[in-house]
Amino acid sequence: MEQSDLEAVERRLTALLAGWAIGSVALGSALAIAGRRRGSEQLMRFGRQTAMWGAVDGIIAGAGVMSRRGRGTLTAAEVDRKARSLRLLLAANAAADVAYVLAGAAIWLRGRDGRTTVRMDAGDGLAIASQGAFLLVLDAVHALELGGESWQELNPGQ
Repeated sequence: MEQSDLEAVERRLTALLAGWAIGSVALGSALAIAGRRRGSEQLMRFGRQTAMWGAVDGIIAGAGVMSRRGRGTLTAAEVDRKARSLRLLLAANAAADVAYVLAGAAIWLRGRDGRTTVRMDAGDGLAIASQGAFLLVLDAVHALELGGESWQELNPGQ
C-alpha cells in the first residue's frame, strides 16, 4: 500500500464519520426538541441519544484529522505499520459495533413494553442500534479496504 492510498482511506473515513456526526447532532437535537414539545418521551430520548453519539463521533473524526496533520513522508514500512494498526483498530471497533447493535436492540425490545434498562427506554435502544449499525458498516468497509491479511495473521497463535 502506498502512503497516498492510506491517506485516501483515512480522509474518506474521517469525512464520512464527520458528516454522520454533524447529521446526528442536528437531527438528534431537532428530534429531542420535538419529542419534548409533543410530550413523547421515546422521541425525546431517541433524539438526545442520537445527538450524544454524534458529538462523540465528531470528536473521534476530529482526532483522526489531527493525527494526520504534519505527518510528512512515511517509509514503506511505516505505511504498512500504520495501515495494519488502523485495520486492527477498525476490526476491533466493528466487533464493538456489533455489541452496540445487539444491546440497542435489547433495550429497544424491552422498552417497547414500557420497561427500562439502565434507565434507558425504547427510544434510547433504537438510537444505539442505529448508530451501531452505521458504525459497523463504516468500520468494516474501511478495514477491508485497508487490505486483507488472513485471520491467522491478525491472530497469531490461533
